[in-house]
Amino acid sequence: MAGSGNSSFPDGLREAQTQVYVETVHQVVQQLREGKVAGVKWNKIALVGFSIGGIVANSLSAQYPSDLNAIVLHGISWDATWLYPSFLSGLHLPAAQIDPGRWGSIPPQYQTQSSREAREASCFYGSFDRGILEADFYYRDFDSLGVAITLTYHLVDAPEYRGPVFLGIGDRKLVVSCLMGDISASADMIVFWSDDSSFCGGRKCIGQPYEVYNRYPEASDHIVKVYESTGHLILLHHAGARLMEDSLQFLKAHGF
Repeated sequence: MAGSGNSSFPDGLREAQTQVYVETVHQVVQQLREGKVAGVKWNKIALVGFSIGGIVANSLSAQYPSDLNAIVLHGISWDATWLYPSFLSGLHLPAAQIDPGRWGSIPPQYQTQSSREAREASCFYGSFDRGILEADFYYRDFDSLGVAITLTYHLVDAPEYRGPVFLGIGDRKLVVSCLMGDISASADMIVFWSDDSSFCGGRKCIGQPYEVYNRYPEASDHIVKVYESTGHLILLHHAGARLMEDSLQFLKAHGF
């Protein structure tokens, strides 16, 4: 995706938006089906999306329902109330401001978590090895302002999609965080976690994540897996191996 990893960094407000990601994936899918990649025509395509990637997959399946033969969603919910508390908990600042030596050339519209504590608060909970936190913080990616503003518009219904859908999600997510101190430094934080968060699979989540049945009413299959004592970055929790096993089993069951 533009603005992620080693890609170029177009305008982080006007160009690096969620719809651009959707169109990019659509074009890749079309080229795969037409045999324009390595001369091989792909007849069956599954898309696996985590977090923002899952939202892109949801929007793609609504706008281009015939693009995909299977969808695997990791760590998303259709209750938009979780999104901006999650961003706020990360204390996002321009990457160039956080580490000028490493990211000084990146435009200011690309932001990331400002401290290890903020990253942990927004992405981790429960059962994980604390040794992973340092590597995760070092290799974290960026979010553009354009995506942050537009992604809630892509949590949509996909009534014409007829393939199978898998959703895997942790049972504990951030509800809200109160910030104290200078946010440009390593701020002190009071973080509240609860089963009441709608961005989770807990007992009190008001039907989330089973909203997937309503969002994909014509899907040929719906599989929902909820992982105990697990935060947003599921793959970096102890439940990550089970998530991968469940995802692969789902794909195998549907001919992949």
